Amino acid sequence: MEQNSCVSIYPGGGCLAKALHSLQAAGSDLQQVSVLGKGGHAQVVPIGFCLTDRQARFWGPASATWAQVWQLLPDAACFWVPGNGALAAAGQIVSLMIRGESEGVAGLSVPGKALYGLGIPRHSIEEYEQAIHAEHYLLLVSGQRRDVERACELLLGEAQQVTVHSA
Repeated sequence: MEQNSCVSIYPGGGCLAKALHSLQAAGSDLQQVSVLGKGGHAQVVPIGFCLTDRQARFWGPASATWAQVWQLLPDAACFWVPGNGALAAAGQIVSLMIRGESEGVAGLSVPGKALYGLGIPRHSIEEYEQAIHAEHYLLLVSGQRRDVERACELLLGEAQQVTVHSA
């Protein structure tokens, strides 16, 4: 199956939330949207993730950001990834990260395998992992080429960088 993706990088949670609301207002299918980013530095403050009353909750420096993201997108998770620390995720990337170890994509980290599963070429994955490590957020839209290109046009304003990867 053809896999196309738009990846936008945001330096802060406010810009990310604004971009998600823009996608929602434009009628984008939020089932095709994922977010991946740092949960914070566990060495500085405690990080937590829980599910109460069918609502995902995040405890840490980015709690307001993740509360907004998890209200809009399906699936929520927080992972501890060696070398990266706490990573939070939402959307279809969550299931890809859970399955990541069984995909057999040699030489990539768990987040890298999930990005690869969304159609991100290997040569771009390191750049996106560095953005996450620098505490930026990735907003990913995957799907048919026309949907991905439309999302890219919507996201150009607030993002630090927007890239389309077409199959």
